Amino acid sequence: MNADNAVEHLPHRRAAREAVAEAGKSPFAMIFYSQAVQQLQTLLQRHGLGQALACLQLRAAGKPGSPYSLLIRQLDRWLLTTQAVSARSALAALATRDSRFYREASEQAWLFVRALREALEHDVP
Repeated sequence: MNADNAVEHLPHRRAAREAVAEAGKSPFAMIFYSQAVQQLQTLLQRHGLGQALACLQLRAAGKPGSPYSLLIRQLDRWLLTTQAVSARSALAALATRDSRFYREASEQAWLFVRALREALEHDVP
């Protein structure tokens, strides 16, 4: 396996490609999903992971068909899996763990968001 193939098979890149494919099957236009991902990146930069997750939940407003609902489900799935925790949501897990867990989860969130942005750049016409 060459270096390019190894990079493509990193778990966060694979998860991001799957997330973009899932978003492509959603009832909303991909531009709305792409905007939600951009907003997530901005929220992470300005406010950190906990606030970003809380904001996504507010933006989703209980609408299962919104791009924010999809993105929060995907990010929850990614964080809970990579952190190997069982919780109702990533935000709930953050609230009950220590600062080391928060830092590690933040790093994983950044990996996922960057990979999402790359996948969107390459997969969206």
